[in-house]
Amino acid sequence: MSGDSTPKAPQDPGELRAEIAQTRSELADTAERLAAKTDVKARAKEAAGDAKARAKEAAGDAKQAAADAVDTAKERVSAAAGTVADKAGSAVSSVRRTVRDTDFAAEARKPLPWAAIAAGLAAFAAILYAVRRKRG
Repeated sequence: MSGDSTPKAPQDPGELRAEIAQTRSELADTAERLAAKTDVKARAKEAAGDAKARAKEAAGDAKQAAADAVDTAKERVSAAAGTVADKAGSAVSSVRRTVRDTDFAAEARKPLPWAAIAAGLAAFAAILYAVRRKRG
């Protein structure tokens, strides 16, 4: 049998003992791995622990993202408040200048505003007269 590929057993008893010990160790490791695979309760517990760790990490990430969003919103609100305050201050200053620089006596003497007011009152009176006449 020259084509036989099976390894030859060692002839020395020391080598034979070492090979047997090696084979026993390998078989023990294989049996341990197989036993671990069949231990459904332990595998489920491990999977639950992994899921719990991932959930904690996701919750921490979400909490940090929310805190970052709050910080960003605070910064934007603060900047907007500053802009609004600046614009309000400018508007107040502009109104004060307009009031200070306006000659109200001269404005009162202009005929157009008074004519518009009189025309509005006349239209109101005409509508009021028409409504009352229709009722009664």
